[in-house]
Amino acid sequence: MRLTCVVDNNTGAADPSRSINKVRGNLLSEHGLSLLIETDQGRRVLLDTASTERTFRNNLDCLGLRPGDLDAVFISHGHYDHLGALPLLLREGVPCHTHPLTFQAKRYSDASRPRRYIGASPELLALLEQHPPICDSAPRELVPGVSTTGEIMRTTSFEVPSSFVIDREGVDSPDLIQEEQAIYVSTKKGPLVLTGCGHAGIVNIVSQVRQLTGQDICLVAGGFHLGGVSPDRLARTISGLKGLEVENIAPMHCTGFQATKAFADNFSGFKLMGSGCYIDI
Repeated sequence: MRLTCVVDNNTGAADPSRSINKVRGNLLSEHGLSLLIETDQGRRVLLDTASTERTFRNNLDCLGLRPGDLDAVFISHGHYDHLGALPLLLREGVPCHTHPLTFQAKRYSDASRPRRYIGASPELLALLEQHPPICDSAPRELVPGVSTTGEIMRTTSFEVPSSFVIDREGVDSPDLIQEEQAIYVSTKKGPLVLTGCGHAGIVNIVSQVRQLTGQDICLVAGGFHLGGVSPDRLARTISGLKGLEVENIAPMHCTGFQATKAFADNFSGFKLMGSGCYIDI
């Protein structure tokens, strides 16, 4: 199978020593994430859709693909930087899968003042009325070999989202982003774990995939939302992943520079991916 980063915060570079290749073309980057899974059976599943339709469409063109070539799109959670091109895919009839709570209520970031709206756009919410997503909080196989984790069990004490607010009918409360799910892909080398932002905690996510599959993890890739976290939390995250026998890791999107460097220093299978980079497994 092939894992391709369609959109990331950074444009990556080929690194043959780490089995990373890159497509040719004028690829773009933005604060957002979109990952493409292409199975050995020829099925194509997208995890998230970046922040804007412009960047997503440009990079999909560089891959030689059209929206109609996708078999499904899975939305990990309801933040704008993962929803940008979803209207395009809905208009093209691509089936959308997500958690029942993904598009419920209003989402804000409280990290700065005034607080910032980070939820779905009015256009997207209107389109979802016409093209309802397939919602499930339990694990689901999207296509053969590509499954969702279901809602993540949160068992660690240090992986707690902060600086997010949810507005339910005018009442604000801390947003734990309960809807966030990840994807795991069956490969000949073990499960490949893909995360949108990892708000539920990357250790929690990997632990759940280990429990679901009973197998060692081949690779963990995606956003881990570790930008600006304390040194203690970062150290506990690395220790937790090591305890789960993770060795191959590709942090992207919201992981943050310091955390990405720490992963590079501590994991022999570290991979630096960005827009247009792909790995064959």
